[in-house]
Amino acid sequence: MEREKYFEATEFENVKELMYDIVKKYNDKTAFVIKYKNEKETSYENVSYTKLLEEVNQLGTKFYDLGYQNKRIAIVGRNRYEWVITHLANLLGGMVSIPLDKELQVEELESCLVRSKADILVFDEKYRENIEEIKKRGNANIQNYICMTKQEGYDNILTLKQQGKELLEEGNKEYINATIDNNKMNILLFTSGTTSKSKAVMLSQKNIASNVYSMQLVEDIRKEDVNIAFLPFHHIFGSTCMIVMLAFGVTTVFPDGLRYIAQNLKEYKVSVFVGVPLLVETIYKRIEQGVAKKGKTKTVAIAKKISNLLLKLRY
Repeated sequence: MEREKYFEATEFENVKELMYDIVKKYNDKTAFVIKYKNEKETSYENVSYTKLLEEVNQLGTKFYDLGYQNKRIAIVGRNRYEWVITHLANLLGGMVSIPLDKELQVEELESCLVRSKADILVFDEKYRENIEEIKKRGNANIQNYICMTKQEGYDNILTLKQQGKELLEEGNKEYINATIDNNKMNILLFTSGTTSKSKAVMLSQKNIASNVYSMQLVEDIRKEDVNIAFLPFHHIFGSTCMIVMLAFGVTTVFPDGLRYIAQNLKEYKVSVFVGVPLLVETIYKRIEQGVAKKGKTKTVAIAKKISNLLLKLRY
C-alpha cells in the first residue's frame, strides 16, 4: 500500500546513499554550529554539509586502516559534533554503531559493552573516569579506547581524522567505495530497562532511511530552520532526528545543558525543537518560574489568551 504523501521526498535504501544526496543538495550550507568557550571568549565554527561528509570519510578511512571493518564501535558521550561524525562514520562504513547512555553507572555501562560484544569504544573526555574504571576491570573485550578530544594515553578523533585525510590524499578509497548491506544490523542500541537489564535492539540502515523518508513526507521542516539537538543521541529518536534534520538541510546547534536551554534558543534563533512530553513540560515549568520571578504572570496570561484567540481566528 502506497504511503500518503503531503510533501515530496526521495526514498533511499541506506544512510550512505542518503548522506551523499544530502551533501549534493546543500553542499556549502551550514550543517552544524560548534561552540568553543574559554575563560576569555566564546567563538563559533560553522561546519558545512560538504565539510561534514569530508570529515566523516576521513575518520571512516582511518577506521578501515586500523582494521575496524565489520567491527562493533560503541559511543559514550554528550550530544556533540564528535559524536555525530563517529556515528555517521560507522554507518557509512558498515560498522555496527552502539550508542550508549553516558549517564549509566559503571556496572551497567560495562554490562552493555559486554553484552553488545563491542570491539572499540569512543568516549567523551567528561566520562573518562568511568571508562578508565571499565578498562581497569578488564571484563569488556575492548580492543581500543578512543577519546573525542586529545587526552594523554588515548587515540583521539582529531588526530584520527587528520591521519584519514592523509590516507585519502594518497588515494586510499577503500572506505569511500565500501558497499553497504541495507538489511544487515548496523545499529545496536539498548532500551531503558525499567524492570530488569536493558534490552538490546537491532536496526538496519534501511530501517533508519525508511524512517527519515517517512518524516520528510509529513513534516514541514525547511532548510532555513535551526534545530537544537537536545534529545540524547543514544536514544534512537535523538540520533534518527539528527539525520532527519540533515535530510531537510537544517542547521543543527548543540545546547549547553538544560539550565541554559532558554538562553540557547534565543542565542541561536532556534526554530525547530524535537522533544518528548516530559522534556517540554520541564522547560515549560522553568519558563513559568522565570516569569513568576519577574512578576509578569498576569501579563503573560493575558498574552496567552490573545494568542489563543488569534489562533482560533487563524491569524
